[in-house]
Amino acid sequence: MTLLNPQRNNGSKQVITKLVTNAAKNTPAEEEWGNNHVNCYAWAANCEAPHKGKPDPGSYSNYVASLEDASLIEGAKRDGMAYVANAPANDPPPFSEGCYCVALYKSSTDHHWYRRDPETGYWTHKPGAHGVKNYGPGFVILPKQLATANHNYGMAATNYRFVGYFYVPEEGLQV
Repeated sequence: MTLLNPQRNNGSKQVITKLVTNAAKNTPAEEEWGNNHVNCYAWAANCEAPHKGKPDPGSYSNYVASLEDASLIEGAKRDGMAYVANAPANDPPPFSEGCYCVALYKSSTDHHWYRRDPETGYWTHKPGAHGVKNYGPGFVILPKQLATANHNYGMAATNYRFVGYFYVPEEGLQV
């Protein structure tokens, strides 16, 4: 596990502040953050400069994760995320000092990560090459109970389903 420098300011806190402020007003918003390799997993890890390409769980630790739940969980753990075992989708784990919570969802062809603001409980995510968003399909603000959100993105229904929650050190992880 490689922690990022806690002294650096990569702008993620400013992005979250803007997005959760808009979410509280029920206003969809999008903010740019990171380089062109930053995807949902890099956003979840607070890593604005992934070490190579668009990262997947385990890629920094040279673990190749499949789309099986256990494999994605193992990959994220190898990269330094702390898995919260047996946490139900409708009950995110409590806030923890020095960490924030992320959620993993997956379909049969993809996985997607969300990041929870530890102060407000609002969720954000970064769909691929797009900016960081506080909303899902139909410009609907992501609810604090993420399990109730529509997780289908793109032209085809992806049928994402909940896999698990993880804690990430607030300074972030290199992925």
